[in-house]
Amino acid sequence: MKITIQVTLLLFACILTLHQSMQAQVVQTGKSYINISKGTSGGTIEPGDTLEIRATIAVGDWDGSTITLVHYVDTIPANTIYVTNSLKILTNEGVVYSAFTDASDADLGMCAVTGSLRTLRINMGSQYNGGSAGTVNLGSACTTTAPSTTGGSGGRIRSDGRPSFYGGVCIMSASYRIVVPMTLTYGTQINTYGGAFWYRIGTNTNNTSRYLSPYKIILTQNLGLCSNAIGANAVLENGGTFGAGNTQNRTTSAIVPGYNFTNVSTGQPNDGSYAIVNNLSPSGNTNPNSQIPNSTNRVFGYWDIMGDHTNATDPYAGNNPVAPGANGGYFVAINASYANSNAIQQTVSGLCPNTYYEFSAWFKNICRYCACDMYGTGPYNGTTPNSAFKGTDSSGVNPNLTFTIDGVDYYTTGTMKYTGKWVKKGFIYLTGPSQTSFTMTIRNNAPGGGGNDWAIDDVTLATCTPNLDMRPSPSLQVCAGDQVDVYAIVRCYFPNYIYWRWEKSIDNGTTWNITGISGTASPVLNAGEYQYTAAYPSFLATSNAIYRLRIASTSGNLNNTACSFVATTQITIGVNTCTVLNSNIKNFTGKAVNRQSVLQWAVTGETNASSYEIESSDDKQHFNKIGTVNAPFTTTGDNSYQFVDPVLLSGARYYRIKVKEGTSGRYSKIIVLSSEAMALDVRALVNPFNDKISFDLISPIESATTVSVIDSYGRMVKRIRISAVQGLNTVQVNGLEKIASGMYILQVQQQDVIISKQVLKIEK
Repeated sequence: MKITIQVTLLLFACILTLHQSMQAQVVQTGKSYINISKGTSGGTIEPGDTLEIRATIAVGDWDGSTITLVHYVDTIPANTIYVTNSLKILTNEGVVYSAFTDASDADLGMCAVTGSLRTLRINMGSQYNGGSAGTVNLGSACTTTAPSTTGGSGGRIRSDGRPSFYGGVCIMSASYRIVVPMTLTYGTQINTYGGAFWYRIGTNTNNTSRYLSPYKIILTQNLGLCSNAIGANAVLENGGTFGAGNTQNRTTSAIVPGYNFTNVSTGQPNDGSYAIVNNLSPSGNTNPNSQIPNSTNRVFGYWDIMGDHTNATDPYAGNNPVAPGANGGYFVAINASYANSNAIQQTVSGLCPNTYYEFSAWFKNICRYCACDMYGTGPYNGTTPNSAFKGTDSSGVNPNLTFTIDGVDYYTTGTMKYTGKWVKKGFIYLTGPSQTSFTMTIRNNAPGGGGNDWAIDDVTLATCTPNLDMRPSPSLQVCAGDQVDVYAIVRCYFPNYIYWRWEKSIDNGTTWNITGISGTASPVLNAGEYQYTAAYPSFLATSNAIYRLRIASTSGNLNNTACSFVATTQITIGVNTCTVLNSNIKNFTGKAVNRQSVLQWAVTGETNASSYEIESSDDKQHFNKIGTVNAPFTTTGDNSYQFVDPVLLSGARYYRIKVKEGTSGRYSKIIVLSSEAMALDVRALVNPFNDKISFDLISPIESATTVSVIDSYGRMVKRIRISAVQGLNTVQVNGLEKIASGMYILQVQQQDVIISKQVLKIEK
């Protein structure tokens, strides 16, 4: 499938890395949420999931910087359930710094959620009230009345206060949890409110506000990833791989306009920067196990020494870094920050309606020891572990990313803890009935400060391709006049490729013609895949031809080569002039006796080299050999035979006989027997049609039968009369090439029973 992509890579402001102070404004803020239920595995947001809302504030810039009367105001999203006693102040790594109960008690926190307006206020920092210490509520209040955003209470946050980032920046998050009710259905949208931090800077008596970004979250079934996705629709340059080269640092690319591109060095990429490299070591070191920390071989002394992911023998380990001057694949290394900004954003057009797409990428947490506990202590002291470090997770802030479509959140990666391995993250999106484009985004969803450093490679938008098993495949050699049965077994990861049609080539595949044989399937789940059979009606071989099946997710997509699939292997029918058989079946009949099929046939011109293979089928497409009868060596000429199927009838069953003389053979007609009384029925109707209508007629008796084609005005346009035999009859109404395209009625009448079917005439 072909898609057109407009790419804008938005590499956001990056984290404050180890042993550095903030080189930006005094206060930075950001808002995010974590899907607690999905943990480290990630997934879509579903009914029953618990989300933790986090609003982060960081105060830094110079030693002694202070903001006062700090408080956070937010509104609990509608249609969600507030989790009682979930009000907390967290460190940037998600560790609990302060926790509050909902009751109005000694912990100075209180929440009582009632009514439709559910707003909260969380005071942040040390106790403070207009410059005087006092009993200020540093917890929260959840009320049915919107709290004041400019009230005189609030906390004090100093840049060198706790939770501290190496003594130079104080970072904390106001948090609470909500549950998505099980009563909500997929497709429901939840809107988080932006919320805002309010505070005063230094001695300023005016309040400053920082409004945060709201998010739209849609509930979507967690379908995992395609087992058979194809990556022809990768969404970035070089097929989503970022290319390859023999220089360590790739040059600036047009896909990252307006952002700070930098080469890897001992202190880069730093805040607001990223690098595209084939080896992340500043010195070009190729030993991933090189000493830690080492400011010469590792960025900031701690980042991984690594290569890219593309085409790695072990996709989780990735490729080894290449030596300077050697050719290697590129990947992007990102240094992320407090602001929960977009990492990748692009508009994709040329999509197919009603089609499942896998939006995915490979990620790696690239810093094992980028951490800092709430006291400002790091995990390493020189070249040894720091015994004073009290952090619970030495990897610091772990990357957590959100995937959005057209500004709506569909999926979060979960917390990507350091493992030293690449991991694939993504989800499956179904386009709408007429949707052909969307804007896709990957957003940073974790606060910065000690960690949140990650690599990305092999970003892909892939289609979940079906599998077409053509039968017989790849070729079948038959004698002229032999009966031929071809079909395809279609297996899909999702049940959307239900429209199918057969196409035929008589010039060895140079051109293909629509045969008029098409249909709409009802797939059945089988061993984890949806499956159905698309059969071509039985026909007599007259000339060489190639057959293929085309499938699509809408009837319109069948005519769009970019939005439909054909099997890579076709069915080639080779018709040969074979030796004429002496044996000839002149009568083949059967009857059901006590639920057993009793088959009878008569033969003329038989020789003692003749044999008869009996085949049966439950669907008239898949025939299996159930027995063989050999001609006696003592007689020749005319003989009669009988065969009883040992398998009891259950519904209808089809039978045919293959007459063999040496290596030559041909098939008899097909008959059908049933364990129940048969009724007049039309089966295997080829619809729509072009110049003829073909179908199978099941007749309960031997009787004259009339077949008519009637237009929408009730006028007869064609009528034939046939002598139907009991059982299966193959019927063909020819001479319809000159009638106008449109809807018609096929009418079959046998005695006083009439069957009517609506059929469609189309032009080739």
